[in-house]
Amino acid sequence: MRRLRTRESQLTTDRDIKGEALGRTTTGSKGAQVTRRLSHIARDLQVRIERLFDAPLDANATPLEISRAIVDEVERKVQPVGRGRRAFPYTRLVVRIRQTQGDRVALEAAFAELGDRLRERLAELQCDAPRDLGVKVLLLKKIPTEWAPHQLFAIEYQSPVETAGAGSNPSLPSPVNITILKGATSRRNYSFNEPLIAIGRTPDPTDEEGRVRRNRIAFVDTVDGVTETVGRVHAHLRFDPRAREYRLFDDGSSNGTSIVREGAIIPVPPRDPRGVRVCSGDEVQVGRAVLRVVIG
Repeated sequence: MRRLRTRESQLTTDRDIKGEALGRTTTGSKGAQVTRRLSHIARDLQVRIERLFDAPLDANATPLEISRAIVDEVERKVQPVGRGRRAFPYTRLVVRIRQTQGDRVALEAAFAELGDRLRERLAELQCDAPRDLGVKVLLLKKIPTEWAPHQLFAIEYQSPVETAGAGSNPSLPSPVNITILKGATSRRNYSFNEPLIAIGRTPDPTDEEGRVRRNRIAFVDTVDGVTETVGRVHAHLRFDPRAREYRLFDDGSSNGTSIVREGAIIPVPPRDPRGVRVCSGDEVQVGRAVLRVVIG
């Protein structure tokens, strides 16, 4: 009898130890997620404070100060795409910088590592940046007429379509025209020539990581039986430069995303990194709202 009680006591102790270990693992995983989210929120807060209090650059700005301003400007183009993931939808940057000092060789040397600094910043943001991101720096003696009087730089962002060149492949889906068939938006027709098009409710919702998302197709915040079924961070279209096609991704919406093609309904699995190919003429259902996509 005493041996039986000792055995039961040992089994109970083993279960307790395993339960505590499992609890520590689960707690640790959740703690890591919370830490990561807090880190992202702190980073966004830091950037906003810096933008609020930093004085604008003038002609006396050093190359280091200009480089930092360029990196900060590029960071604003990073797009949250749901579940803590971010994307930088451009493959080539052309940075034009006003030559404020006479020693051109010294300036070229100062900006030679700008591309590496941009890649490091995107890596810090855990951003899905293109592997072949190209950065070209041009120093200008003559300032373009469209620049503001004290403007020191300008950045040209080129998408995969633009980088490939209009004449290299005539089948590239350059323009994307989207018509809203069901649901309330500020406009009925949209035209884009962009590699990433976010779809959701309200223009600038905050995702679960605390980052502001820019919905290029923004449904209004109203209740009409249709529009409220669109999530704030619902879905996005992204251009695949290798396959030369647009793909649709569901960003973890509550009411689902699907494609209607020739009467057939093609569901888009939530948070599937592969997405679903979109053909010209497809109708896309986000919740109960419907929009038509025409490519080319």
